[in-house]
Amino acid sequence: MAENGARPAEALAPAPPAGAASAVPEAARAAFLAAAERQRRGDSDGALKLYQQALEFHPAFPDAYNNIGVILRGNDKLPAAAACFRRALAIRPDNAAVLSNLGNVLWQMLRFEPAAEAFRRSLALDPARPETLHNLGLLLHSMGDYSGAVDCFDKALRGRRESVDIWWDRALTLLAMGDFARGWQEYEKRWRLKTHPPRRIASPRWEGQTDRDLSLLVHFEQGLGDSIQFCRYLPLAAARVGRLVFECQPELARLMTGLPGVAEVIPSGRPLPNCDYHVPLMSLPGLLGTRLDSIPAAPSYLRAPADAVPPPLPRPEGTKLAIGIVWAGRANHMNDRNRSTTLERFLALADLPGVQLYSLQKGLHAADIQTLGAQALVRDLGSALTDFAATAALLPALDLVVSVDTAAVHLAGALGVRTFVAIPYTPDWRWFNTRDDTPWYPSLRLFRQPKPGDWESVFERIRAAVQALL
Repeated sequence: MAENGARPAEALAPAPPAGAASAVPEAARAAFLAAAERQRRGDSDGALKLYQQALEFHPAFPDAYNNIGVILRGNDKLPAAAACFRRALAIRPDNAAVLSNLGNVLWQMLRFEPAAEAFRRSLALDPARPETLHNLGLLLHSMGDYSGAVDCFDKALRGRRESVDIWWDRALTLLAMGDFARGWQEYEKRWRLKTHPPRRIASPRWEGQTDRDLSLLVHFEQGLGDSIQFCRYLPLAAARVGRLVFECQPELARLMTGLPGVAEVIPSGRPLPNCDYHVPLMSLPGLLGTRLDSIPAAPSYLRAPADAVPPPLPRPEGTKLAIGIVWAGRANHMNDRNRSTTLERFLALADLPGVQLYSLQKGLHAADIQTLGAQALVRDLGSALTDFAATAALLPALDLVVSVDTAAVHLAGALGVRTFVAIPYTPDWRWFNTRDDTPWYPSLRLFRQPKPGDWESVFERIRAAVQALL
């Protein structure tokens, strides 16, 4: 699943008909209606109890099983959700909506081929159903079939032209396949997403025009890694205007002060100056005409400020490779269950003679060192890193960074630090597909999962690559 992609469409079963002709007893129907109302209000626990009550009155009630499955999937109880959808299909096999729901949960369980079969069975029953076409497109994106995904999104849009979720997922797929000409244009549809409303700024939107008399406010909009990756465009935009001001996350403010052409850096939360125009940071690639073969990718475009003091880097005698490691990203990332892994995986490097591991991990997972009893193998530096400027001062002192897809990877790439990146089978759009390098950062080498969830082979290859460096 790509970062910021839409959640797959789910179908709730409608209320069964009332009256003597209905196969559903009135008591079961009443419980179902009450459960559906609770579900609409977000009371999942209350809804589950009432759906179960409906099943006591009428055990062969496929709609109740379907709606229970939707709740369970939302609560991340995936095997139970899949079993409920299958139970519903055992009672009523020809239900396209339930087959699509089953495909969704199998996809989330990384069972891609069974998920594709469920979606195709659904489309055999209802070939033009937009929700199923959208879901199949998301699955094909996850499997790396980008052209097939775009075809599904196009078909889904014939029946649901106004669906911003389908347009958005189509934009991410176009970017993932390197079709920047269409991808950046459709990327602007993100402002219509309910989860991504536009900023209310009084000045007009900048459209890329050159005018050395105007002032421009560029404001961040997504994660820390996004700001690090796309701040490379600030000097290019600054060359077209008289004065450029950049608003960014507070953790990045000190680091960003050294970017050429940036007159002022403002941490978010502080009052913004009056500028003639404004533009979101991640609109700059489209406005500046970036194509796959014209990505601005200097060997390094960031550097630590002069006042940034890194924590001490003790190198025990015999250390040949000082390796910084990060094994987990932020938990609220949409694809975090697939992109993050465990510290145990990285311990596969700890027995190599001459290797010393240093943790750059921040957040809750920083405690994994103590939890695993790995203090003798991994030296904790993450707790001493107060902001990204301090991290930027530290990284060049390391011989190598090995990390999952996190902001640390973007920072290492922006600094030109040699980095091995452990990439999930379905990566974020910016890592494209199949290649082991990236046009965004020349110093990065990508190690991709050959199949969903296969971290073991990834770390076998990383271990071999580290041995080669030794």
